[in-house]
Amino acid sequence: MEGFNVSYFMNGAAFMFFGYASFRLLANKPRSRIQSILGMTLAFWALLEFKDILLYFPSLKTERLVNSLLFVDGWAVAACSFYLLELIAPRWLNWRRVAVLFSPYIAFTIVYLCTFYSPVFPFYFGFILVYSLVIVLIVTFGARRYQRYIRNNYSYSEHIDVAWLKKATLILAICLMTWIYTSMHITGWGDAIYYLSSIVLWFVIIYYSAYQITVPMPNNLSGNLLATAPQEENENDCYTEQDNGFSHAFKEELQKVMEEQQLYLNPKLTIGDVANAIGTNRTYLSSYFNHQLNTTFYDYINNLRIEKASKKLLSVYPYTMNIDEIAECSGFNSTSTFRRAFLKNTGMTPLQYRKSIQE
Repeated sequence: MEGFNVSYFMNGAAFMFFGYASFRLLANKPRSRIQSILGMTLAFWALLEFKDILLYFPSLKTERLVNSLLFVDGWAVAACSFYLLELIAPRWLNWRRVAVLFSPYIAFTIVYLCTFYSPVFPFYFGFILVYSLVIVLIVTFGARRYQRYIRNNYSYSEHIDVAWLKKATLILAICLMTWIYTSMHITGWGDAIYYLSSIVLWFVIIYYSAYQITVPMPNNLSGNLLATAPQEENENDCYTEQDNGFSHAFKEELQKVMEEQQLYLNPKLTIGDVANAIGTNRTYLSSYFNHQLNTTFYDYINNLRIEKASKKLLSVYPYTMNIDEIAECSGFNSTSTFRRAFLKNTGMTPLQYRKSIQE
């Protein structure tokens, strides 16, 4: 009995969590497309939690009602996938695709409601597992593609990268397996663990992506789940010019602009900004970083920030400037990014480097 009391409490807590989070997102104006989709997804989960209140009344808690609600619970997997797919392929989601992805869940539910045939359950759970596996594979592929695009075009990653999806996917797997187990072995404590895992899952997603910014994508990547890389125009011409000595002149011009204009101090610097400054286009610049320097635009700019600014500031102002101030003056958007980039560049943390130059 105690287990079910805990389950009822966690059900109420989950409903309040999803309801409040969705209200905050949907009441926020202006809001981005990704925030709207996140808010609607959370509102849908709030409704799924609210329906379980029917189970509080013993007169209504029949086997058929419990099984029917379990079929509806499965819809949460589809709702979660919508948001994850939109993250890795902005503009891919539309109402037609929502209907297509939702249709199998609705079909299974209708079949059960019309027949109350319990053996449908294994097929439903099997479908959910296959669907979830496919979504995880697509999200993993899409997240890596998205991350490559970010690293090749932006000098920062705050509120635009999706590296945190690895954590969310792991928690999603735990949440899904907990739900399937508790659906086959109904216990109060099992339900409580499921409610708790769903709260943790969406807390992680909200924490990392409530202020997610959708970046402009190339035409062949925008709204496309399976394209492998952006199609750059005149990329072959770029290699021809580089073979004819263009690479050396390009390198000198790039270094000159970086030295004179100190573009790396711009915390929101993009590859387009640098291309405009040296009078070329993103294709030439991107291929130069990738094929000539074997690096990404992200790493190139962050290394410049460390070499041209951070190390000097740590040496000249060893006591008067703290790490946060040095990161900001070096062009970094956040101290955490600065620490990671500095460690990658020097093999030491900023504090360790400061101590080493004082010895």
